[in-house]
Amino acid sequence: MTRVRGLDALLKSYEPVAVALSGGTDSSVLLVIARRHGIQAIAISVDTSLTPPGELAAARKLSERLRVPHVVIPLDMLAVPAVRENRPERCYVCKRAMMEAVVEEARRRGCRTVVDGTHADDRADTRPGMQALSELGIRSPFAECGMGKADIEALARELGVPVRPPSACLATRIPPGEPVTRECLALVAAAESLLAREIPGTIRVRCTGARRASIEADPAYRRRLEELRGAVKELGFADVTIASGGYREGGADSWKR
Repeated sequence: MTRVRGLDALLKSYEPVAVALSGGTDSSVLLVIARRHGIQAIAISVDTSLTPPGELAAARKLSERLRVPHVVIPLDMLAVPAVRENRPERCYVCKRAMMEAVVEEARRRGCRTVVDGTHADDRADTRPGMQALSELGIRSPFAECGMGKADIEALARELGVPVRPPSACLATRIPPGEPVTRECLALVAAAESLLAREIPGTIRVRCTGARRASIEADPAYRRRLEELRGAVKELGFADVTIASGGYREGGADSWKR
């Protein structure tokens, strides 16, 4: 409770605020807290071709429910060479471009501070985009209050915010150095949506060259995954395998393990 009061005070010191709303649990909880404590706030989302299915829709739905002004900025990240070519700096370049757009829109709408859902458990070594946050002056109230993922999920349950499985941009499904194509992104999005309707928990469909897919999901559902393999292949993959170890954490770094 002390941390929540500290979070409230911090947000008040930043208002009017623009919440960078991804549609995931962390930024959603931040927006709900701001709204419940009467903090002057708007929500800003970025619509890229790299967003996992359902996240932008969740952001829109939450903003409507809270009656918070919601701005959606279209941004074609595949027009950026470092992203399209999947260079080592892809995450940083992508985050920087997205947050620059959010900061510009926030200023245009009279917001003094942009805040995001980064928390105390997030690590800069596995999230290169965090560097862009500090460069642009974006504040991360959860991290500043020492609140980690478990704290946020507890708040989410208390506030009635759905706790969504961990997410990451769709480009993390493609090996570093291999071009990020719209075709591959569309296949991954369709496959993950199909599997999410049947399998609980975190699901990743990694897409390697020649449209070869590797499914990562809870090994307890291996039998059901085997049954769904044909349906995934029919989406347009040349081959589909199931990873024995299940989901690998770490976004783009998961390819190193």
